[in-house]
Amino acid sequence: MKTSRNLLFYCLIIFFLGTRTVSSQNYEKIQELQAQKVGFFTKKLQLTTKEAQEFWPVYNDYQVRKNKIIQDRRSTTRYYIQNFNNLSEKETKEMTEKYMHLMKEESDLLFTYHEKFKEVLPIKKVMQIYIAEEQYKTFLLRQLRNRRENQGR
Repeated sequence: MKTSRNLLFYCLIIFFLGTRTVSSQNYEKIQELQAQKVGFFTKKLQLTTKEAQEFWPVYNDYQVRKNKIIQDRRSTTRYYIQNFNNLSEKETKEMTEKYMHLMKEESDLLFTYHEKFKEVLPIKKVMQIYIAEEQYKTFLLRQLRNRRENQGR
């Protein structure tokens, strides 16, 4: 159970929390997961060496920016949930507007980086980025589920 929780924790760090200070042991696990993701994407996208050199800096920048927005949105949501009973209508409206602004910001970011991806990859591989992201999430969840099942035996 502890291992599956650790894997879930590391997955959440990569997908949702962005860059943070972590212990050296956690850092090594994160590095391992990032290397796994690079391999997964490189295989799925069938990146040439040149494409990989141009793609990864753009994609990594996108992920850092996206993770920051997601972190801000989750922080906003958490604050709202914790203070639900004490917020005025005005404060609730402000929280709602902030949340919607962050959703739009994430959408705008995707459109911006879609254009950047098209500058470094053929359009068929750009679409594969979006598919690979979903497949990678499914892959990680499947790994987590398999580890849980194997620990239950």
